[in-house]
Amino acid sequence: MEFTTKKAAKEVVKQLSEPGKMPCFSYSLPAAECNVGTRLRKIENSVCGSCYAHKGNYTRFPEVQKALYRRLKAIYDPNWIDAMVFLIKDEKYFRWHDSGDLMNTKHLEDILTVCDRTPRTKHWLPTREYKIVEDVMKHRKSPKNMFLRLSAHMIDQTGPVKLAKRLGVLISEVGTEKYTCPAGDQGGKCLDCRACWTRKMKIIYHKH
Repeated sequence: MEFTTKKAAKEVVKQLSEPGKMPCFSYSLPAAECNVGTRLRKIENSVCGSCYAHKGNYTRFPEVQKALYRRLKAIYDPNWIDAMVFLIKDEKYFRWHDSGDLMNTKHLEDILTVCDRTPRTKHWLPTREYKIVEDVMKHRKSPKNMFLRLSAHMIDQTGPVKLAKRLGVLISEVGTEKYTCPAGDQGGKCLDCRACWTRKMKIIYHKH
């Protein structure tokens, strides 16, 4: 479907999200629907055990939750790819899933297609859905403008470096003392940092 207005495209994707920390738009989904994340929430010291998307504004306001579920339904719309491309093709940066994660292999396939069709945009996608990534990477490579990071499951634990290298992707971790992300020292904001959108193999976020 060919879009000519942002209004029409937004009606399909059900709006982009605008997380205050980020220097760009994002696309948030309900964290309650995460596949791996839902299991990890029950495990002590897991990153998902203290997931920010299960508290604060994500859960305080019913309208926010409704918006998350509208987006989840939208990813199955046959016009979703075209609408996303129209909305972000001129953006320098984009972050996938400030809340939520990959749903299935088709979801990731569609996101990679959006990346292919928005070559001027740098895309960052952190995920704990290793199996989905592995299944998709069996028959296609991650685009050069996609910075896909396999996220470590546990706090202060090394990420899946060997798997990431085999798949041609990156990793991220969460640390209590050791961290490389400056956001914790900058009021929770990226400011001028864009490390997540680089080929730096590992980013360590500060536990919050």
